[in-house]
Parts: sequence; C-alpha cells; structure tokens
Amino acid sequence: MYQLIKQLLLITFLLIIIDRSTGFYFDKLLPSVKCGYYGKINSYLSTVEAYDIIIYGNSRGMHQYVPKVFENNLSLRAINAGIDGAGLPFYKALIEYQLKHHKPKLIIIDINNRELESSIIGDKENALNYLSPFLASKPDLKASLALSTKDELLYNSGLYRYNTKFYGIIRSLSCSDKLQNGYSPYVGIAAKDMRDYKEPESGIDKERIELLESIIELCKQSNVKLLFVFSPKRDIDDRSFKSRKLLNNIFDKYNLPYWDFTVNDNFKAKNIFYDAAHLNQEGAALYSKFLSMKILSSRMLN
Repeated sequence: MYQLIKQLLLITFLLIIIDRSTGFYFDKLLPSVKCGYYGKINSYLSTVEAYDIIIYGNSRGMHQYVPKVFENNLSLRAINAGIDGAGLPFYKALIEYQLKHHKPKLIIIDINNRELESSIIGDKENALNYLSPFLASKPDLKASLALSTKDELLYNSGLYRYNTKFYGIIRSLSCSDKLQNGYSPYVGIAAKDMRDYKEPESGIDKERIELLESIIELCKQSNVKLLFVFSPKRDIDDRSFKSRKLLNNIFDKYNLPYWDFTVNDNFKAKNIFYDAAHLNQEGAALYSKFLSMKILSSRMLN
C-alpha cells in the first residue's frame, strides 16, 4: 500500500511538472505568434496603438470591413477585430478589455439578424476556444467571460488551456499572414455556401440578450459611440425572425443607432458576393466605402 501511494504521488508530481512546464513554455511563446487567429488576437490584446474605430463581428465582420478604406475616408485609425465564428461572449471580452486600456471614438459591431438565437456558432465555448491561451497573461478576460469555479480551476492548467492548440500556435510562428489591420479578404466566388444560411429558427438565448445589453452599458459608461450594422446578404432576408424583433426592441430601449443593409439595392450584384452571406474582396471594398461615407455624412463622430 505504501509503495502504491508513493507511486501515485510521484505520478501526480510529474503530471503537475509537465502541466506547469507546458503552460510556462507556451505562455512565453504566445507573444511571438504573429499570424492566424491567435496572432490576430495577440496583436489586438498587446497593441500599444490607439485606434479610433474598432470593428467587431464574426466571419461577416472579419471579411467585409476594410480598415484602410475607413482610414482613407474618415482620417481615423481603424482595426478589424472580427473573428470567424465569434459571437457576443467574444465581443464582450474584447470590448471590456479594450475599454480598460483605451477609449476609441467608435465601435462598430456587425450583428446578425439571428444573433440572439441559441446556437453553437458564436457561443461561450467558441469564445473560450479563441481566448483560453491568453487567460494567464490577460487575467481580465476571465471576469469578462464569467468563468465558473470549475472552469477557473481547469483553465489554470497549462495542458487544458492549450489543449488542441499546440500545433496551431507553433505553426503560426513561421507562417505569413495577409491580414490588413485585421481584415482578411474572401477572393472570388465560392462554389457553394459555407453552411445552410436558411436553417430553421431556434429558441432565444437569454444569456445573449444579457451579453448584448452588457456591451451597450459598457460603451455607454465609457462614453464611446456604438453602432450596430446588419451587413448585406445575397438572396437572404431573415429580418422577420424573432431574434431581429428583439434586437430592434433592445436598440430602441437604449436609443441606439443601427443601420440595416440586409437587403440593399447597392449590393445586389452576384459578382461582389463570395457566398450568400459574405461579400468578396471587391464587395468588401465597395461596402467599406459606402459605410464609411455614411458615417461621415451622419456626423456621428463630430
């Protein structure tokens, strides 16, 4: 029995050493990651540059808003903080972190008409998948993500924090990235849609409503202008769903501006769309010019 206990203690000790060493190694390596999703997040969290306009969103945010176009038309520094598959938990964490270090003039959130529906797309697990490597170096993110006691303990583990991410992080040390201030273009026209954009309506996620209102309150308290935008889609009109009606009610409640381009005569040509829900490189440039000029004419930044 004594030998068994001794062996178990030794194994436990070795596992702790491996876990701590792995966490320490990758925590030191992470600041050197300059490309891919983790490079983009790393740049956002560690930048010392003060951006005037910050754009958040999922794939429709990441691939449709060209910061250089905003900078040229508005003479303000802009960055695209959108990430494929992201959602309100991810936006809230990044916005709360940003507002503790810098206050931009304008935050733009590309929001989906069905944003408040329950879905694995844009949920908390998705946010943790992207942000877990940064929880040790940026502990503020833990509070924003509202981690449970169990998750707090689990994410203290280096092996758990970097689980399934080892190869991606190492690979991102030597890759070349074509991101332009966070913007990544979709080129050409896709052979088919990336997923079914006309899937049946699902229930409303109350946590998403709370997250949305929390983001609005954060910006209000920091006196930062917030603009929600429904970007163009091709042959899809999902504005009649319950989620969109709730979004309208929330925006009206807080007297917030929102611009709806879901169906817009300026964006009907099929050759400017990558697929039914995403503009391609040419479409993104046109859309960014259209939106930045609308911001200019609205005088919201005066």
